[in-house]
Amino acid sequence: MQDKIIIKGARVHNLKDVSLELPKNKLIVFSGVSGSGKSSLAFDTIFAEGQRRYIESLSPYARQFLGQMDRPDVDEITGLSPAIAIDQKALSHNPRSIVGTLTEIYDYLRVLYARLGEVYCPKCDRKIQKLALDEMIDIINKKAHELKEEYVVILAPVIKHRKGEYYQMFYDFLNLGFSQTRVDGKIKSLHERLTLSRYQPHNIDIVMDKVLLKDQSRLYEAVENALHYSKGLVTALFKEEKESEEILLSALWTCPHDNFSFPEIEPRLFSFNSPMGACPTCHGLGKEDIFLKNICPDCLGKRLKPEALSIRIGQKNIWEVTNLTIEKAYEFFIEYESKLDSRSKTIAFSVLKEIINRLGFLLEVGLDYLTLGREAETLSGGEAQRIRLASQIGSKLSGTLYVLDEPTIGLHERDTAKLIKTLKALKEQNNTVIVVEHDEKTILTSDYLVDIGPGAGRHGGEIVAIGSLDDLMSDKKKFNNSLTLKYLKGEKEIKIPEHRRHKYTEKIKIIGARANNLKNVDVEIPLRKFICVTGVSGSGKSSLLYDVLYKNLTRIKSRINKPLEDAS
Repeated sequence: MQDKIIIKGARVHNLKDVSLELPKNKLIVFSGVSGSGKSSLAFDTIFAEGQRRYIESLSPYARQFLGQMDRPDVDEITGLSPAIAIDQKALSHNPRSIVGTLTEIYDYLRVLYARLGEVYCPKCDRKIQKLALDEMIDIINKKAHELKEEYVVILAPVIKHRKGEYYQMFYDFLNLGFSQTRVDGKIKSLHERLTLSRYQPHNIDIVMDKVLLKDQSRLYEAVENALHYSKGLVTALFKEEKESEEILLSALWTCPHDNFSFPEIEPRLFSFNSPMGACPTCHGLGKEDIFLKNICPDCLGKRLKPEALSIRIGQKNIWEVTNLTIEKAYEFFIEYESKLDSRSKTIAFSVLKEIINRLGFLLEVGLDYLTLGREAETLSGGEAQRIRLASQIGSKLSGTLYVLDEPTIGLHERDTAKLIKTLKALKEQNNTVIVVEHDEKTILTSDYLVDIGPGAGRHGGEIVAIGSLDDLMSDKKKFNNSLTLKYLKGEKEIKIPEHRRHKYTEKIKIIGARANNLKNVDVEIPLRKFICVTGVSGSGKSSLLYDVLYKNLTRIKSRINKPLEDAS
């Protein structure tokens, strides 16, 4: 009983009092002609009852938000596990939903950028380092050792390229006990009256101390004072007389060269759904007008503020990474991980593991051509289903019942093999996988076959073949009503037409098609013929037929003669 799902007396839609037993932790295919009752049994009976029972196990408080589910018309089902359906329905039409958010990869990316991102100034593109006091001391000592210097002058940068006379400020620092300042690159005494041009921008540093590097406690004190008076900056000056060298260090996310200040770097900064990270012009949509699809003039479709786009890992910001294909992104993170030092690997270990694993799952289901930034509303039903499938594999649930609706629809044979491998991986995690499917390769790979028929509608709703595929294929007498088995055994076949139409017809000419990944394609399509457009998933078939041909024909029929930008 624990190893089986037992269904007795299922009568949903056209099912005719169906009873059967299904083995657990197997890949099970429900086959049969369209309309025979496959989905009625898989989704409307087995999945619906599994979901209903799970919801009933929740507290009354939780159930009030989920609504009451009707019990399917079935006498009894035993051995059910919590059920998850992965069907062909389209994903969200929310323009904020992208492949990265659907798979949760983007959430992990935000954490990775917040913890290990290298910060660059949006104005001058210089790298900004937020350093602790000990790190600053180490950098100063290392620089002194390279230059073979015994002394260092510690300065506090208090004015950066700002106009003014600053007489009162000089007087205040003199009263605090400081005796020297550097004004526009020249060291001067605070005991003198310093007259500055009021309308010229100035750079002013207060000399904290000239320190013998052997006296580390005094160096610590001087650097601490500089950070205090400059609010987070310190300059270390070597060889002050001739050929001087200096380094500018920061304890803040502030550019020491032009004072551009960053907010605290946290995952929210990289979210286009948060006011903290979203471009203020388009509010994170990437488009100034979402209905006319006009690209935002400020972020240029990147959705984020300049601060977020100025933080990089592996020399790429988060927008550039989400615009890599899944395949290129996978290669990028494998290489990035290999170059990390031990400290960074410790920080990023769990996050990088999730990102790489989830990208790997998307590769396994044949979605290598998509980008993480692809909007959900532009995905086909098959792509959406495979994304959900990859997400489920990533969740690593065990003891669950998965029900899938024709996952091979729209797939090239190359990608079907990848999908089957993924379904097997899901099963190997001790899950029961039920697939409603017509595809021959998937049927032949299954552990158990349930064929429903013999016909459609009122002529269907019965089990016409059931059992392991090896047994069904070797039995020549049993289950004679199964059309599926007859085609699998070669008793029936779809013959290739002996004659084809060769008569010349007019043609539709498409010149310079550039939608999505189409590369300036020219093509002629003959009229009044059965035309087939083929190619691997993501090659551009739908882009050519829907985004170019259909949309432009619609505009022409509507008397809008100007073609879309995707074709000329």
